[in-house]
Amino acid sequence: MNQYICRNKSIEHYDKNINKQYFTGSSAGMCTLYETLERLAKSDVPVFLTGESGTGKELCATVLHEKGARCDKPFIAVNCAAIPFDIFESQFFGHLKGTFTGATCDTIGYARAADGGTLFLDEISELDLSMQSKLLRFLQTGQVMPVGSTTAHTVNCRIVCATNVNPLEQVSKGLFRSDLYYRLNVVPVKLLPLRERGRDVIEIAENLLKRYSSEEKKKFQHFSANAKKALLDYSWPGNVRELQNVIRRSVIMHDGVMLTLEMLDLEESLEKHLSKCTQDEGEAWPHSVTPLWQVEQKAIENAIRICNGNIQRAASLLEVAPSTLYRKRQAWKFCPDNSIS
Repeated sequence: MNQYICRNKSIEHYDKNINKQYFTGSSAGMCTLYETLERLAKSDVPVFLTGESGTGKELCATVLHEKGARCDKPFIAVNCAAIPFDIFESQFFGHLKGTFTGATCDTIGYARAADGGTLFLDEISELDLSMQSKLLRFLQTGQVMPVGSTTAHTVNCRIVCATNVNPLEQVSKGLFRSDLYYRLNVVPVKLLPLRERGRDVIEIAENLLKRYSSEEKKKFQHFSANAKKALLDYSWPGNVRELQNVIRRSVIMHDGVMLTLEMLDLEESLEKHLSKCTQDEGEAWPHSVTPLWQVEQKAIENAIRICNGNIQRAASLLEVAPSTLYRKRQAWKFCPDNSIS
């Protein structure tokens, strides 16, 4: 099996059995992450993963599960942002048949489904405050009670959670319970954005080039020197996910043995687009500054329009949770200067 390659000799003792199917990269920051995951996989302690979208938080949760003692038990991943508020409790804790319209059978829920294994709570910062209190009680007691039932069930599972925002800022804003934060934040693990991982971007890009060339039956084998420089200079706001899209698009749209700077088509990236929009607005209104919420609103409404009103698809393109778009659109209704319907 392929192994991680670590060039940082101070931490060469990280787990040689952690496979490269999870991550690619040999920078000092990634080697530290590998060592951290190795240590945490041996424990049942709750882990709080933070990092920008596309940095690999779910991959970390997968490593913690598959390299731990619970690897032969279920790994249940729950996207807290994708579950509507009114059905979250029944989805998470289960329900009895006939409890509500549509409850045609008993359901055990995510928590009991993870019994013995790992429960991964992704985008936990998007969880409604009332649901946060119910989750806290579950974490404190280790028991769940299905909706419509009076019988509690004991659940023994490891908790790993993740968010792409600063959880302490959410606590200070009253959007995240402090007691839940301290219950979950036993071991915080922050994932580095791709722009802070040095030459890892080249290593990842080369692996992606090989993979996508094979999938698309192309002949690409390497990057030109200028292409590599562009990959290193770019800030990658979408992190590895954006890099995957850029390389895949380039492989599909071009042919050859060497992938050049022109083939990368980074001019169409989000960073360049936003920079151009800002420059254009500055030239049009040199003596005024558009409020940030209006800039954000235009971007969101434009994405929704492109997706023909599909909030889920627009949220995916913007790399945010659907609940974030719903919440922001609701808040804009009360902005006196709101000019976008």
